[in-house]
Amino acid sequence: MKIVGHIEIHNRSLSSLNIPGKGRSQWSSLAIGKQPGTEAELFIVHQSAQNKLGTKYKVKKNIEQIFTRFVNEGKATIRFKYPPHDICIKCDSLQLKPFLQTLKLGLEETVPTKTLKLSNITCTSKVPPIPKTKLVVLSKAAYPALEGFPRTLQILKINYAEQKRFDTKILRLQKLKVLDLSHNDLTSLPEELGTLSLDCLCLSHNKFGETPAQDPRWNWISGFRLAKSLEVLDLSHNELKLLPKQISKLKKLVILKIERNQLSQLPPGLGNLSNLRSLVCGHNRLCYLPGSIKRLHLDSIDLASNSFESVINMRNANNLGVPSLVECAARKVINCRYVLNALVIGVEHFRFSKD
Repeated sequence: MKIVGHIEIHNRSLSSLNIPGKGRSQWSSLAIGKQPGTEAELFIVHQSAQNKLGTKYKVKKNIEQIFTRFVNEGKATIRFKYPPHDICIKCDSLQLKPFLQTLKLGLEETVPTKTLKLSNITCTSKVPPIPKTKLVVLSKAAYPALEGFPRTLQILKINYAEQKRFDTKILRLQKLKVLDLSHNDLTSLPEELGTLSLDCLCLSHNKFGETPAQDPRWNWISGFRLAKSLEVLDLSHNELKLLPKQISKLKKLVILKIERNQLSQLPPGLGNLSNLRSLVCGHNRLCYLPGSIKRLHLDSIDLASNSFESVINMRNANNLGVPSLVECAARKVINCRYVLNALVIGVEHFRFSKD
């Protein structure tokens, strides 16, 4: 069996001599198997671009310990007695777990010999290239219309590409974490986008304002995976008049950018975003904020250049559930018992003066 990932060789004998024995992590491969023509010796072969023939490590009675505490994160370390090397592995956990299981079965000699021959694994073949995790497209001419997108992408930025429709090939990128579609001509997104586990979604400088907030084309926001993972949402510069109510479904949202739109109000469910820490909604037409915003624990809020009116001049202010600053101050005084303390001090002062 063969796996590919970031492999680091640590020479413990050099560390004991106060010489740095930690090698540099390399994109390389590990293969486990037996030498052709033999039945006894089981080896692990480390192969890199610099060492195409590979380095062989005997397995039987030569493994001191295997560290698998972080195997679910795709990390493990195999410690050999001779040579005194630690092989630190970082790769896809879906590769690593079967590899370690095969190693275990090989040590127990419960795996058929034919399946563990190194000749079958072709350990002398070239190491596959490092998978591409980031792609940036900055023009319509550079858009990969024919070749598509690598399935290993984690960051995808498509800017100034004059995109009017969402490319459904993006939905195949199940490892995608950051999607930036800013500076295009998009008006809506498919509902299937909610199946991606994105951390950051940038949609600024588009035309999403052409899609009404009540339109079902906003249902991608409440997708079962996206709603549980999205932390940053940027909808600035979109001529939005209203925010869709589905925004309140983004329970993990930390940063919400909606500045430079035409928003006259914010959805009442905004206060349900318990993890929200930064709200940027300057340069809109807001006249008031929803009462639910009092439940938020914000670190920063930008409300510059809006159309806020005085609460005294708003006829329906009481219906909005938003108290005035005077009322907020009065409530704080009562809650902290400042009035009671002042009365006690006043009484003591009166007694002292009378005496």
